[in-house]
Amino acid sequence: MHETSIVNSIMRTLEQEFEAEKLNKMNAIHLKVGILSNIEPRLLYNAYEAFHMTNPGYQHVKLKIEMTDLKIQCEVCDHITDVQKYRFICDNCERPSKNVIQGEEMLIHKVEFND
Repeated sequence: MHETSIVNSIMRTLEQEFEAEKLNKMNAIHLKVGILSNIEPRLLYNAYEAFHMTNPGYQHVKLKIEMTDLKIQCEVCDHITDVQKYRFICDNCERPSKNVIQGEEMLIHKVEFND
């Protein structure tokens, strides 16, 4: 289950970015996960819950996941298209495009702290 390593990586990143005092005030982690990222939100939530068993200091921190839509940008006309039903065709000029600009990411979008 690669979601466990993803959760560990997220927490390592936050621990590198913020001091322990700030981490103790953390109350939510917001992620943006693309539909093509090969990450299943349900499994990520489960891995996050399992993480709490060995790291009880973060039990109060909520994990919030937003799935991002799949978007392409046409190489010919530069138009941005929301991909529907995995049809990678430009809405404007109707040419195929493989230039994915959104939908493959897994980002720490926002971190909330109690002040």
